[in-house]
Amino acid sequence: MSPLQIKIILKSEVNKMLELKIIEPGKSDFTSPVILVEAPGKETRPCVDYRRLNKVTRTQFFPLPNIEKLIEKVSAAKYISILDLTRGYWQIPLSPRAQSRLMANLLRNCEDYAVPYLDDTAIFSLTWDDHLKDVFDRLHSAKLHIKPSKCQFAQAYVKYLGPLVGQGLRTLGELKVQVIKDFPIPTNKTQVRAFLVLPGYYRRYIPEFSVIAAALTDLLKDRDRKSTVDWNTSCQNAFEELKTRLFKNPVLYSPDFTNPSLFSVMHPILK
Repeated sequence: MSPLQIKIILKSEVNKMLELKIIEPGKSDFTSPVILVEAPGKETRPCVDYRRLNKVTRTQFFPLPNIEKLIEKVSAAKYISILDLTRGYWQIPLSPRAQSRLMANLLRNCEDYAVPYLDDTAIFSLTWDDHLKDVFDRLHSAKLHIKPSKCQFAQAYVKYLGPLVGQGLRTLGELKVQVIKDFPIPTNKTQVRAFLVLPGYYRRYIPEFSVIAAALTDLLKDRDRKSTVDWNTSCQNAFEELKTRLFKNPVLYSPDFTNPSLFSVMHPILK
């Protein structure tokens, strides 16, 4: 992109923000650099580098929801809608850090059918009645707008925070199959750790993950973090088995606690 094109895009974006009263003209001895970020398939957008400002800003902490709990809730539903706020961080006179707090308060007592994560909201239900109405009413009362082109309504399956979920199940979603498939046999501890990160992220999809990976994790036990490893048959079998388990595209099902459940519990044998 040429400097002239960058200038034209930046000028257009600044004028748009001025028109929407997102920003206002001002004078200051302190400035922050602006860059244009390009992403395949997405519109080019300006980003401001606030790292120097952040260093002198007092931090306020607010917990984000537990992603695994959100995924488990949403995946059990029959109908799922995903809402995306239009320029979510521009719609309210708050810092981006306050967005999570705003959405948590706005959707308070809606946990059984709507959960927010930053500027995204998932609405889920087992029946169609009032699937969207209450959440839309709350967004309307807060004068928040959604972007229809980035929303999904009444879907059986959606990609939500990574995995593909819906109808009581969840799959791996976009698994980096080629990365795992082409991963070379590790020759040192650094490479063993790098490999274990990949299946480790999806360990809940792999029954007895720790048992299968034991031969590899045993290689990391002594204190020398970068030494070479003694790669044997057990290590090779574990290496290949973890890859195979992921390539089978495993599926997790949401438990139905309204029905009787049978649990199989593993426990160590004490000697």
